[in-house]
Amino acid sequence: MRRDLILHIGASKTGTSALQRGLFDSAAQLGAAGIGLPYLSRDESLKGILRPFGWRTARGFAEPFDEARVARIGRRLRRTPGDRLLVTNEDLCEARVDRIQRFVDIADDAGLDTRVVLSVRVITSVVPSEWQQFLKHRMTLDYPTFLERLRTREGPWAEHFWQRQDVAATLQRWGSVVGTDRLDVVVTPDRATDPDGLYRHFGALLGFDPTLMSWPTDDINASWGYTEAEVYRRANAALGNRLPSYETDYVPGLRTWLVRGALTRGASARITVPPDAVAWLRDVAHDHVAAVRDAGIRAHGDLDALVPDADAGRPLPELRDDEIAEAAISTIADMAVMQLRARRREESGAAPRRAADVRREQQPGRP
Repeated sequence: MRRDLILHIGASKTGTSALQRGLFDSAAQLGAAGIGLPYLSRDESLKGILRPFGWRTARGFAEPFDEARVARIGRRLRRTPGDRLLVTNEDLCEARVDRIQRFVDIADDAGLDTRVVLSVRVITSVVPSEWQQFLKHRMTLDYPTFLERLRTREGPWAEHFWQRQDVAATLQRWGSVVGTDRLDVVVTPDRATDPDGLYRHFGALLGFDPTLMSWPTDDINASWGYTEAEVYRRANAALGNRLPSYETDYVPGLRTWLVRGALTRGASARITVPPDAVAWLRDVAHDHVAAVRDAGIRAHGDLDALVPDADAGRPLPELRDDEIAEAAISTIADMAVMQLRARRREESGAAPRRAADVRREQQPGRP
């Protein structure tokens, strides 16, 4: 008997971190509702799907297929119990048509019919978040320059942004393979006014009771203030060509420490979208909404909420060198403490259990 595979492809910065944490932590509840999770963490889907399909950070699906590892995907999907399966990874939205077709073919051979879900969010919330995300990928563009590159769609970082955030283009790529009747768009509501809205939409779409899930109560993937983000940007610039390998040098050498707390989050003024940028971003949002409606794609939530208000823009906070220096000094001190604690944990042999292993043990029917 064939089953549905619900493939949530992102997009990035649409509440995916909180949604995925809740889904992964609720593997047992989802299993009881007939929903199987072949991959129980982002790390598992990264290693199990993205890497075999040639995905690399900040470059997308730039490498050839790893055929030996690709062959394992179908077996994993086939042996996962459930009336229907759910795979979620926000970087899948970057996939080109050849990668999409290959994945859908693998699912088909495993007896699965792919249904694609794209979550979307008002673009004036996405842009500052993606700038911060790209800093983690060692980008050195300052925020005003980043905004201008997005507007003109010039340069590799703008290309990477629109590969992830051009709703119309993403739906066109995936729809050309699975058909628009197998596409769903979920609108992420404003968390300040409707913090549970995304969970409700997914519950209705997938067929589970969101009130029974273990949703996170803390602020997952919270943003840095403008000053702290500028510290990160300047650190990237100062590195130059040092720490040349992203995975083996840069991540353990800098990113891990800054992301895990050495660089304080929310300590300074939030990054805004200036009024002049809101004008052209509204045009982009209108085009995205029209693409969904014109294609007749099912939408869950208020599509009109994707268009920012005309007066949504706010002047950028001032960046002061003395405040940047103070934040940088504090970061160095906190990083020193974190590194010492990590070394002592390593010397003691303490190794925390992987969350995905715990979830796997709790999921009903998992071999």
